[in-house]
Amino acid sequence: MQQAGPRRRPLSGGYAIGDERRAKIIGVALRVFGECGFERASTRQIARDAGVNPPALQYYFGSKEGLHLACAEHIAERLAQALQPSFAAAESIGPDHPRSAAADALCGIMDAEADFLLGSVQVEGWSRFIARGRGEESYPARDVIKERIGDQLHARCARLVGLATASPAADPQTMLRTIAILGQLTVFHQGRDKALALLGWPDFRGERLTMLKQQLRAQTRALLLGLAP
Repeated sequence: MQQAGPRRRPLSGGYAIGDERRAKIIGVALRVFGECGFERASTRQIARDAGVNPPALQYYFGSKEGLHLACAEHIAERLAQALQPSFAAAESIGPDHPRSAAADALCGIMDAEADFLLGSVQVEGWSRFIARGRGEESYPARDVIKERIGDQLHARCARLVGLATASPAADPQTMLRTIAILGQLTVFHQGRDKALALLGWPDFRGERLTMLKQQLRAQTRALLLGLAP
């Protein structure tokens, strides 16, 4: 898998300006890649919208593919930061805890994920960037999204599903349940525009996000605790 190109810096100064410019390019690229897809996205448009010259993209990212990978790494890092408190709380849950504690910890992770993926204007374009990976043959960041986001989230949640249902985390039934539970949020994340249109909502923020999280929590607890022996 190709990695984002190394960032070159002048020997003296330029750190704050360089970091700010790089972050701005990534922010614009996330929007353009999400709207157009990788193949149709124009690096000239990205450079223009970011207020930089086209060679700046080569300077910071090495190539269009490197920029795409940098966008995926940016999402993965921010999501990891957002989920870290709920991950830490989940790590404290073990077989000696009530099964309801594992269900609550899983709901905590889903709450944090919903807050991050649905509750901010900034990340609306990120949903489209990730969703592009499902249907595009050319999608350089596919492995980053899978390994840094999908696989890690699934492994942690499968452990909790196993604890809540007294089943091994690697059991196929546990894996299926985990995929089904996480899929509840995926519908709203990757199908954001369609879901909002059906609901007649302008966004998933404030009271609307609270209502969604309450529904997901109720369904998750009902499923897990209903399955527990």
